[in-house]
Amino acid sequence: MEPSAQKERSFEIGMDELWKFYLGMIASNVKRTYDEYQQVSLEGIKNQQKYQEKVLSDAQQSDNARQVIANQALQNAVENANALSKQMLAHTELARDRQWNVDEVSTLTAKTGLQQDIVAASAAAATAAVLVALATQAQSKK
Repeated sequence: MEPSAQKERSFEIGMDELWKFYLGMIASNVKRTYDEYQQVSLEGIKNQQKYQEKVLSDAQQSDNARQVIANQALQNAVENANALSKQMLAHTELARDRQWNVDEVSTLTAKTGLQQDIVAASAAAATAAVLVALATQAQSKK
């Protein structure tokens, strides 16, 4: 081989090594850039997952609280209905008892003073009627 060919050959070898170095640098920069973007993307996904889990957890807690309130309202409604039905039965029994026990009704009426008022009103009306009749009879005799 001639010395100039040898120099070209060594230059080519040097250039090949230089190109390999540059290509290696570019490849490592591309990989580093890809890894950085991949990391940012993965962090974004993790943050979104955490947010979604928090929202779902909050929604579940809110739903549980609403369910507890709904159960309490239902229980209160059932208890009120039971109390109302018991009171209605007691009033029904009392009305039926008073309907068939006339003595008790008259005793209660007397105790309230209603009977005395009826007697007083009847006596006043009868007295007024008698006075009117007497006055009419006295005038017809004149």
